[in-house]
Amino acid sequence: MFGTDGVRGIPYKSPLTSDEIKKIGFSISKIIKTKNLDIESVFIGRDTRKSCEFIIKNLKIGLNEGKMRVIDLGVLPTAALSLFTEKYKYHFGIMITASHNAFNYNGIKIFNNYGEKISDNDQKRIEKFFRSKKTIKYSTKYKTNVTYKNAQYEYIDLILGKFNSKINSKLKIGIDLANGASHKITKIISDKVNLDISIISDNPDGKNINLESGVENTLELKKLIKRKKLDLGIAIDGDADRVVFLDCNANPIKGDQIIQFLAKKILKKNLPLITTIMTNNKIEDNLRSKKIEIIKTDVGDRNVYFKMLKTGSNFGGENSGHYIFKDFLKTSDANFTILKFLSLINSKKDIDEISNIKLNPSYLKSFIIKRKDPLDKIEFIKKYKSKFKKMYKNYYLNIRYSGTENKIRILIQGPSAEIIKKEIELFGMLLFENKL
Repeated sequence: MFGTDGVRGIPYKSPLTSDEIKKIGFSISKIIKTKNLDIESVFIGRDTRKSCEFIIKNLKIGLNEGKMRVIDLGVLPTAALSLFTEKYKYHFGIMITASHNAFNYNGIKIFNNYGEKISDNDQKRIEKFFRSKKTIKYSTKYKTNVTYKNAQYEYIDLILGKFNSKINSKLKIGIDLANGASHKITKIISDKVNLDISIISDNPDGKNINLESGVENTLELKKLIKRKKLDLGIAIDGDADRVVFLDCNANPIKGDQIIQFLAKKILKKNLPLITTIMTNNKIEDNLRSKKIEIIKTDVGDRNVYFKMLKTGSNFGGENSGHYIFKDFLKTSDANFTILKFLSLINSKKDIDEISNIKLNPSYLKSFIIKRKDPLDKIEFIKKYKSKFKKMYKNYYLNIRYSGTENKIRILIQGPSAEIIKKEIELFGMLLFENKL
């Protein structure tokens, strides 16, 4: 039921049918009660998808049956749930979003009463309870649910309150808001810190979230940069926890380049950089001279955060655009990342230096598949990995399924772009021949 980051699927289809959503809500309430009997309320936020209303309506029924009151925060970035549950003790938080996915997807992210995304163990307990209960009779009346209409402005105050730096940058900036959760908020924050910005994709209609916009599609942002001769482009995703940057020539600045830059600026002495297996292996060479150790986790900003907790690290991230500043937040937030990044640069020259950080050629390719058999049981993939390892000693290979879609992804990093391209094509042919 749970993927890389919460539950995700297509509303009205499993696992997001009306009955299943109610049951998920009821299961969450039962796990909350086993953890802390004093918790009586759950904050719920959402992005701008039309289907959010359907999911929230049914979640409320399930949560209420488990004696949980719902406080509806409205449209907010995902990090707001972390901030609210950290500030207001004895609350859990639920964000309704499918992040960067198209509008027809949706999902459920859960935060505990400490402002953290719930652990693998808690996910397993929720799923176990969900599977164990066959039928539940729900009451349709629960009078203590409330709507909190000031949530957006409180989130803004909390973000600005945690941002303890000054921005001296005079850069002209373009921002793509993905018609998503921060379509109003980012503009307000930008005005409060006096940024010179041009905005696109800030008019959601329930169906256009991430449509030709956001972190996965920066074409319109590139056009804006060139048309207005901007110094920097910024795109966020549908729930405003990921952010990507483009330079004045509309070229993407790689997430690994951002991670390296921030690690040098943010990491406290003798603390490791926490990132994932997807991060470019050249970064290890680049940071060795600074005596910065790199520890890699499985994909998912939730995994990065929990590894940061174990190691004491104060900074970590994913090259997909998640950056966690643990001294300030317990999850990634696009608005805070933008503020922090801009506070550390002063000019286009600084951006150019980041863009010129040397990385190994790296290529990530996704292939649509029909089924998701266990990777360690698929013989042709096992043989491919074994042969690759013997042939290419200085290369990195990762093959994994998408946590949200019927796709398999292959990542290869190494000295030669030509070899990487050849191996990606070979893997695609093997998938076709074996009809995965």
